Amino acid sequence: MIFTQKVVDATQVKFAALLEKAGEVKKQEILACLEEAKKTVSEDVIFAIQWIYANSPLSDMANYDFDMFKTCAEHGVMLRETSPFAKDLPEDIFLNYVLHIRVNEEELCDCRKLFHSLLADRVNHLSMHDAIIEANYWNCENVMYQLTDIRTISALGAYNSAYGRCGEESNFGVNVFRAIGIPARQIYTPRWAHCDDNHAWVEVYCDGNWYFLGACEPEEVLNKGWFTNASSRAMLIHSRCFGEIEGEEIISKVGMASFLNNLKLYAVTKKITVVVKDEDGNRVPGAQVAFGILNYSNIFNAAVMTADENGEASLTCGLGSLNIHVKKDGKYCEKLIFTPDQDVVEIVLKTEPIVHDEWQQFVTIAPKDQIVNGAKPTEEQKELCAVKTTAANAKREQRVVDMFDADKANAIVAKYGYSQEIYNVLFDSRSNMANLVAFLEDENYDAHAKEMLLLTLSKKDRRDVNIEILKEALDLTKDFTYEDEDLFYKYVVCPRAYYEPMCKSRQFILDYFTEEQKAAFKADPKSVWTYINETIGFDPTIEYGQITTNPIGALTVKNASPLSKKILFVAICRALGIMSRINMLNQLAEYYVDGAFVPVEVLEKGNCTIIFEKESDETFLYYPDFSIGLLVNGEYQTLDLENEKWDGNQLKINVTSGEYRVITDNRLPNGNLYANKYHFALAEGETKTLKLEKYQANLAEMLDNFALDEFKVHDEEGNVVLGSELTKNKAILMWLEQGKEPTEHILNEMLDQEGDFQELPADIIFMINGKGALENAKVQKVLATFPKIKVYYDSFVPNVETLARRMYVDPDKLPLVIVTTKELNAVYACSGYNVGSGDMLVKICNNF
Repeated sequence: MIFTQKVVDATQVKFAALLEKAGEVKKQEILACLEEAKKTVSEDVIFAIQWIYANSPLSDMANYDFDMFKTCAEHGVMLRETSPFAKDLPEDIFLNYVLHIRVNEEELCDCRKLFHSLLADRVNHLSMHDAIIEANYWNCENVMYQLTDIRTISALGAYNSAYGRCGEESNFGVNVFRAIGIPARQIYTPRWAHCDDNHAWVEVYCDGNWYFLGACEPEEVLNKGWFTNASSRAMLIHSRCFGEIEGEEIISKVGMASFLNNLKLYAVTKKITVVVKDEDGNRVPGAQVAFGILNYSNIFNAAVMTADENGEASLTCGLGSLNIHVKKDGKYCEKLIFTPDQDVVEIVLKTEPIVHDEWQQFVTIAPKDQIVNGAKPTEEQKELCAVKTTAANAKREQRVVDMFDADKANAIVAKYGYSQEIYNVLFDSRSNMANLVAFLEDENYDAHAKEMLLLTLSKKDRRDVNIEILKEALDLTKDFTYEDEDLFYKYVVCPRAYYEPMCKSRQFILDYFTEEQKAAFKADPKSVWTYINETIGFDPTIEYGQITTNPIGALTVKNASPLSKKILFVAICRALGIMSRINMLNQLAEYYVDGAFVPVEVLEKGNCTIIFEKESDETFLYYPDFSIGLLVNGEYQTLDLENEKWDGNQLKINVTSGEYRVITDNRLPNGNLYANKYHFALAEGETKTLKLEKYQANLAEMLDNFALDEFKVHDEEGNVVLGSELTKNKAILMWLEQGKEPTEHILNEMLDQEGDFQELPADIIFMINGKGALENAKVQKVLATFPKIKVYYDSFVPNVETLARRMYVDPDKLPLVIVTTKELNAVYACSGYNVGSGDMLVKICNNF
């Protein structure tokens, strides 16, 4: 056997314990599958299956077929036996970072054999280092960055779509590396300290050490990504591990996952120890200690620990501000600290009186930019990377073109009388187009019904929905009657309740319950919720995070998270023809009665109203400008108001009574935050009107004047143009790296703030490194939107490095953006990825 006896013995115990918690039905199903598998696979594969199960959330066992785990185990064992990269790895590294099927919270899929078949021959003859570099070019050939919703699509879904947000790109990248035998893990900064966002990327294990790289963002060296400087300013960077691992700092364990602290690879760090005491000076073991980062006007708990037997909790963190929140036995308190000033933080656990109805100002400080590990490619490597990345982008773009058949889409719309929206659905579907075409052409179903159903789905659903789920939804609702067609399709026919992976469950639900039970549920939808809570428990120690158990799994293993129970409630109700939903504002499960949705969960307090007000010239966006949280069990739970719209200068929301906290913030160019908080209490039925206020910093005090050296660029005819000529008027100078995520981001912000940039009292000047940049779709869109933009040509060498270093920003990160107020006089610069930079440019240009 290729696995050590110690690991085998420990796995057998852990696997048996998880099986016992899975319920008798699932237990016998898994055992029967294992017995059948033993007829065709080796004992190493059987062990690998058991290890994956034993080190995965119970929901994975409940949600996915045995064959997926078997296939992954077979592939992993093959790699251990034959891969030049995997056969000599430490056992714990191989198990956790090559064999394991799960990366984080993504939908699982059977992808490893496919990725191996497409890539192995390209890399197996290379050194491990070079194989990693080459594999990331392949990643770039197949997936690029694009913002999407919070559901994390599977690695196959990203591959078939050719895009994903950073969490999806990195999940895809990790799966690709593991598929060829290279250990890999997804790395997260839960929130940046210097800008309002988070990010995910990849670490790979190469020749005994971990290195970082951007997912689908190839470089010719490891330990380099656009985020290198940003990560050096992080307060915390972590990863998840589902099995036992040695030599890592474990922050905390959340269900089946250990959170590992990876910050030391990226930033200057220090250890902060929190000591919790009661009012008599005694230490308090078992208190919850949360380390929070202010981001998006919200204090996000980046790490949550339990104080040890000495009442202590320690964290290795960056050199900036942290909000320490402690609670136990109904008492809670918090303290804002600046980590460079303290090694030990003593917290007295007592609930302090809340100051109501006044704004309180506070400031958080972001760490300075201090790179710990950052490789610098040579000029030759940069040139080679540019050539290979251009070729990779071209391959991917051609893949995308080949995915969509416009003639076919138009023909289907015309033949069946679909609206233009169906053409858009097919355009969005990418590689899923053939499946949706088959559904749309299936004449067993009414064309109008098919269109109504498809339009209830998200854009992401269009890329990976299984049409058998759609067919079941139509088959089992066709005899229902309804008064409001839109509500019927959205809240009965639609198979999606929240952001969960969808599955076929209606027929299972209808067969699962007796006729008497179903009649009782229809008569009183609240009885569905009562049934769920009486028959299905939740053991968080065998689950993880936001992974949900699907309705069939929940009814089978009798274990489901609170969110999974709400999804099950909606699934049961819709199977029975009861309109139901999960309210996106407060995540409450609701059903429709007497013309309105009402929560099925018992609410202790009545409805209230909050009316936010602002000045007509102010912009207050929910995230990043303000947030509101409700005090629940000693912590503020942030409300989701992203879909709520301002009506003029008012934003009205309906909430329950209770204690609330509003936070507004003002992000400064140096990354620090000037923030305001406001506490108030709402009694039952009360209305509260609150005018939002920001803690305004003096922009002039934050900026400085920097004299730039003369520099040269060229116009379209090749004539030299001096920097002094470009900056005679107030100007924004941008050196763009078309097609790269940081450049795409600032261009998107310009488009999102079109009105502001159209009226900007400054010249906008793009510097590009060749006419090929003008072929980029996003660049074309921006130039079409803002025809006054001037375009010049520059090789970027040496201008970018010289100017960036003068402005104290990273010369290796693009885009480089510089604001000048007069000839060769700069007041502000940023480089690389900076969320909110568009808003900052508008502020500076309008105030100087």
